[in-house]
Amino acid sequence: MKLQDLEKEVVLLKDRIVPRKILFTIPETRVRQDLKRYRTLAIKLGASDAVIISSGEIIFDERVRAKCLYPKCYHYGTNINCPPYAPDLDFMKKVVANYHHAILFSVKGETGSFVGAEYLKFGGMKNTARVLFNQICSEIESRSFYEGYYLSIAFGQGPCKSFWCPDQPCAALQSGSGCRYPLKSRSSMEAVGIDAFRMASHHGWEIYPCGERVERTDLPHVLLVGLVLIY
Repeated sequence: MKLQDLEKEVVLLKDRIVPRKILFTIPETRVRQDLKRYRTLAIKLGASDAVIISSGEIIFDERVRAKCLYPKCYHYGTNINCPPYAPDLDFMKKVVANYHHAILFSVKGETGSFVGAEYLKFGGMKNTARVLFNQICSEIESRSFYEGYYLSIAFGQGPCKSFWCPDQPCAALQSGSGCRYPLKSRSSMEAVGIDAFRMASHHGWEIYPCGERVERTDLPHVLLVGLVLIY
C-alpha cells in the first residue's frame, strides 16, 4: 500500500464511535466477542497477523531493557518513552497483572527501511510500515476505550522520537512543555522490558534481528510487533 493510500485509509477510520456505558464488570461473552472484533480489525487495517492472548503470556525480561544500555541505543535518554524515562519492569509487571486479555499483532515492513547505519536515527512518517503500525495501535486503543475498556493501553514500536520528532528535541523533556503527540506517542514493548521477539516466535511468526550490519537482501521482511492491553 502506498503512503498516500494509507493516509486516505486513516482518514476514513475516524468515524463516530458510540460510547458504551461503563460497567463494573463486563460480561465474559461480550469480552470474547469484542476481542475477536479487535483482532479482525487489526488484520483489516493491515496487520500480517493478530492473536488474542492472556496477560500471563506476556514475557518480561530484564535483559531486554538492558539492551537499551549495552550497547547504548542512539535514542537512550532522548525522549520520554524510552529508558530511563519509560516505566520500569517492576511497575509494568504490576500493571500487566491487573489485565486478563490483550491483542498481539504484527506488521511486515520492507527491509530497506530497517537496515544500515542510519536506520535508528530516521525513518519517521515516510516509513509505511511504521505509519500502519501506529495506526493499528491508535485505532484499537481508542475504539476499545470508547467501548467500555477505558483502561486499554497500547505499546508502540521502536523509539517514538525516530518516528514523530526525528529532527526536534523531545518536547516532553523540555521544562514547561508536553509531548507534541500525546495521544499517539507511546513506549515500545522493549522499552518497558517486554520480549517481543520471544512472543512473536512463540506464535510461529517469522522474525529476524535487523540493523546496521544487515543487508536488505539477507532478510525476507522485517516484522514489527505490537501489543494492546484490553481488559
